[in-house]
This record gives sequence, C-alpha cells and structure tokens, in this order.
Amino acid sequence: MKPNRELPRTPLALAVMNLLMERPMHPYEMKSTMKERGHDQVIRLKGGSIYDTVERLEAGGFIKSQETSREGRRPERTVYSITEAGRDEITGWLAELLTQPLSEYPRFAAALAFMAALDKDEVARLLKTRIALLDSQIAGADKQLKNFLGMGLPRLFLVEGEYAVAMKRAELEWVRSLVDDIQSGKLWITKEQMKAFGEAPDSGKEGGDSG
Repeated sequence: MKPNRELPRTPLALAVMNLLMERPMHPYEMKSTMKERGHDQVIRLKGGSIYDTVERLEAGGFIKSQETSREGRRPERTVYSITEAGRDEITGWLAELLTQPLSEYPRFAAALAFMAALDKDEVARLLKTRIALLDSQIAGADKQLKNFLGMGLPRLFLVEGEYAVAMKRAELEWVRSLVDDIQSGKLWITKEQMKAFGEAPDSGKEGGDSG
C-alpha cells in the first residue's frame, strides 16, 4: 500500500516512526520514552508537537491507530503502530540521513558571517561567554550520558548524545582558537580595510567582461 501523502521529514517524525518500529505506543508513551533515552537533547519536544506529528503521519498512511483505551477519568489514549508503507519510508530515509552530509544552516554560522559589524573587543567578549556556556553544556551532557550508562541503558541508544557532545567539543576548541586570533590581531582588519574591500570591484564573478 502506497502512502497517501509525502512523509513529513522532521526529526520528531523520525523519532516517532522509529519508536513504533519497536512496538505500538500511544503519544504520551512515545514522549516519555524519548525523554528517558535523552532524545529530547537532540530533538525539540514542546507542547503538543508530538500529537501534531502523529496526526500527520497517520493522515499520510505511515502509521495507523491500533486501539483506544481510557483509564478512570484520564483522557482517551490511542495506541499507534507503524504501517508497511511507513516501515519502507523510514528505512530509506534513515539510510539517506546516515549517508549524505546535509547543509543545516546553523544560526551561529550566520552570526559569524556578520560579526564584523560589531567591535572587535565586543566580539571577543561575546565569544568568551559562548566558551563558558559550551564548557558548562559539555560537562552537563557528559554527566547525563554517564548516568544513562549507569542505569543500564545500552550505548546504542546514546550515540546521538555522544555525537552532540563531540560537536560541542569541536566547536569549543575552534571558538577558543578564533578568540585567540581576534585578540592577537591575526584576524581582524580595520574599518578602512573593510570599507575598501566592500567597494572593490568583484572581478571574480562569472559573466564579467574579459577584455
């Protein structure tokens, strides 16, 4: 059976479908399981986003409702399972994500592109604040990973957390180096040099006159 719509390719949809490949669950259980495994460190969980995602996946034919139950005065809970179409889609999508590096357009990179609009000393001060925050985040994430391992959670379920920490460590090392280059004068140029560069003709563009 083919899906009714295109798969909503969001990190939360990826998580929901993978959880349902393990066993049928209701949305609240999905959210609790994600938090127990630390998935909320790499996937944004807010408000009713998981319910919206489940609704879209069901409408697309990627998952289906299996049963609805109620305990006491609690709201009804619908248990969902993955469909064959959903299983085919998620395995293909996972293979693609693991294989192909994608441009994710991080906000920090955008800020770096325009940091010359600020004073050199101010940029160095701001980046030092970032360094302190990264240090704190890395320490907290390391502690959390150790706690999860101590609780007996298989490392296989924690590799995304390890990756996140590795990326933060790499960023921390790079930002420290950047601050050193700013303060030593290796990186920054004067306002006059910036202005001259901005007014220089862009001879490298394609389509210009060659003679």
